[in-house]
Amino acid sequence: MNTRLRVGKTYKSQLLYILLIPAFFVGFSFLYGPFDMKEYYQAGGMGFGFHFVMLATILMAVLALTRLVFSALYKHIPFLWWHYTIWCFGEVFVYSFFMALYTALFKGSGYNYFAVLSLCFKFAYLILVYPYLYLILIQIILNKDSDLNAEPAETLVKFYDEHKRLKLTIDPAAVISIQADANYVIIRYMDSDRVKEFMLRTSMKNIENTIAQHGLVRCHRSYFVNPKFIKLLSKNKEGMITAELLHPEVPSIPVSKQFYKKLSELL
Repeated sequence: MNTRLRVGKTYKSQLLYILLIPAFFVGFSFLYGPFDMKEYYQAGGMGFGFHFVMLATILMAVLALTRLVFSALYKHIPFLWWHYTIWCFGEVFVYSFFMALYTALFKGSGYNYFAVLSLCFKFAYLILVYPYLYLILIQIILNKDSDLNAEPAETLVKFYDEHKRLKLTIDPAAVISIQADANYVIIRYMDSDRVKEFMLRTSMKNIENTIAQHGLVRCHRSYFVNPKFIKLLSKNKEGMITAELLHPEVPSIPVSKQFYKKLSELL
């Protein structure tokens, strides 16, 4: 649960949730009528099928909005699996309020909204737990399968000092930035949830070919950066460009104008 969540960054990648979860809700409710839902929604001059479709439509609208927010945040915040689990519970929580509002409206003024709300919490959580768990498990399996099929020996980047001695072996996806500092380079990287630094006695020239092959991009004569950790590129009044990173404890990185276009295209 403390591992990094890996899903598509685009809103399009969230359409599976937006479409399948409401489809499951209406199908499961219509076929099985759990918790006497068919009898409860057989009111207001409309059949229970109509109400189930309306509730599924409301759920789709809620998911369309929450997944839009999630996609925007996911590009800038390193979500862990437990963060994502809370997010999913939060989506059902928000939906329950709209479900209760719809239910109270068609039931009429004789029904107390908060009494209906407690019932809608029961309906929503006990039904939607199944599609959420299924889709989350599928994503975990896909992540694990990707990890198992990877070839660690070839994908790890190895850092040698000036005497050709191996000093650090690391997943290039964990490297945030590399900075030249006199006779050293400073390698900033993620270790679990913490940012760490490693000082290596070598020159940027000695390692630039290696790190460029592993997805790091030169943004300045003294810096390489991993585009995945860039929050945004900003320019001040003097025209100086800097890359602000996702982790506030890592200082901003200068970006030379000659590297700006290439770097911006990668974000």
